[in-house]
Amino acid sequence: MPASRRRRFMRSPATPWSRREVLALGGCGAAALLLTRCTSVGSAAGKAAASLPFGPIDRTLGDLAPAAFRGEEPEPAHRILWDRDAFLAAARKPPAVERVPLVVVGGGISGLATAWLLRRHQPLVLERSPRFGGSSRGEAWRGIDYAIGAAYFIRPDPGSPIERFLRGLALAPRVKAEEDPVILGGRRFDSFWEGTSAPAEAPQIRRLVRHFQAVLDEEEGQLFPDIPVTDPKRRAQVDALDRRSFHDYLQGVAGGPLHPHAAAVIEHYCWSSLGASMGEVSAAAGLNFYASEFGEVCVLPGGNAAVAERLVERLAAVLPPGRLRAGCLVVDVQVGDDGVLVRWVDAAGDLHAVLANAAVLACPKFIAGKIVRELERTRLAAIARLRYRAYLVANVLLARGVSHDFYDLFLAGDGSAPYADVKAAAERQGATDVVLGTWARPQRDHTVLTLYRALPFDGGRAAVYDEDSYAGFRSAFAQQVEREILPLLGARPGDVVDLRVARWGHPLPVAEVGFIADRLPEILGAPFRGRVFFVQQDTWALPAFETAVTEALLTAPRLARVLDGR
Repeated sequence: MPASRRRRFMRSPATPWSRREVLALGGCGAAALLLTRCTSVGSAAGKAAASLPFGPIDRTLGDLAPAAFRGEEPEPAHRILWDRDAFLAAARKPPAVERVPLVVVGGGISGLATAWLLRRHQPLVLERSPRFGGSSRGEAWRGIDYAIGAAYFIRPDPGSPIERFLRGLALAPRVKAEEDPVILGGRRFDSFWEGTSAPAEAPQIRRLVRHFQAVLDEEEGQLFPDIPVTDPKRRAQVDALDRRSFHDYLQGVAGGPLHPHAAAVIEHYCWSSLGASMGEVSAAAGLNFYASEFGEVCVLPGGNAAVAERLVERLAAVLPPGRLRAGCLVVDVQVGDDGVLVRWVDAAGDLHAVLANAAVLACPKFIAGKIVRELERTRLAAIARLRYRAYLVANVLLARGVSHDFYDLFLAGDGSAPYADVKAAAERQGATDVVLGTWARPQRDHTVLTLYRALPFDGGRAAVYDEDSYAGFRSAFAQQVEREILPLLGARPGDVVDLRVARWGHPLPVAEVGFIADRLPEILGAPFRGRVFFVQQDTWALPAFETAVTEALLTAPRLARVLDGR
């Protein structure tokens, strides 16, 4: 599924931080592009999640949800931002300019984490969706909170900054240490990496898993490719890996062509977690992700939306009234001598403005390129290098219990390596992950299955943004559920109460070969004119909540110095 899984120790802020030393939460992104009237909440200690109308988890749905996409809503934001100057020329000018110390543009995990770390500066957080959380959002059914985006994270090491960060949020996830089953050709293999699916080729499969474990633990002379790269001593190693594809690297480890079973499992994983083929992504990104598959998974009811929701609750309790605003589409960011002027639009088309001492752009870089005036040519060129991939999530509501002997049932097709035509192969495959939405809080008589389907090819975003595509995607999910998934679980079509489909058009920046080695992260993440900072996973083109949180942890002290006048 779209999520990263890593567990390594994180050093103190006085030493270089490595990305493997930070807890990963999967598939995060900035907020969706829906334009609605801004709503806000004031300070109220102990405010319950249900009373937050823009909380990341929607608990307003009944047994049957409206037959429409959930998740991202691209209109009218695309229409406005792609012709921003014409819109501003025709819009009514705001009557007054509000003044605040800090504006955070984007209420996904990166924006919420940054706002929380800088809460003493009383930030104003502007989120373009009706709900905070970005792609870390969820819904509820009959008391079950389930993810419609990112679903899990890796257990952090005790005492690490991320462990302290999460401990401060008083979260209590359920921890999974066992290997999840793999489905190949309709057969379930509970110990795939022992070579059970292909005994004759078990030596190669075991060689691969030993290498992944050695990389993760930095044994046998292996180094883990830290991303973001904060230790200069590791940069040459990461750059060397970044110049090779993950596929080529793995063939070197295997000593020749990958066995089709191993290739199928890793390829489908790359689709689902990185939004691309293992021939597209760099060995640095591929190892950073896949070597970390052998850590302990932490699962909360509602997935990573539970983390986002707790951040919103805590921010609502400590910030002044009106500092959390959903449904606010930022259209213009200008840096001047007296601060950063940020303008946004509400659902009625009314334009608002705020002047801040500094701003955080916690949104995808292609959005930053549209709204920040006078960006440098080098930064715009780096933004143009970024590609984003889409994925879909289907939640299947079952009026029966199922066995909780797995968390993520991984679907790897017929066991062949689908390299030649990734688009055709991905369309044949459909969903690659069946996540047990009730794993964190098991239920006896009803269940939610969360299915992830990546679109690991260019053009997928346009497909999911086409409103007419909903019926086709839902039908494809329903057929796969009936023919392939329900039989694996001993369930029947009559057990299905509803099937709900969420779309995410740009949560997965492609970690393509050479992106890091070409020094694009340094260009993308550099502060702009000393007042605008960029905190988002696509700075390193690595689609992980870990990236966003790491960037927030590293950027917040620099921002604090600016806000404190130091």
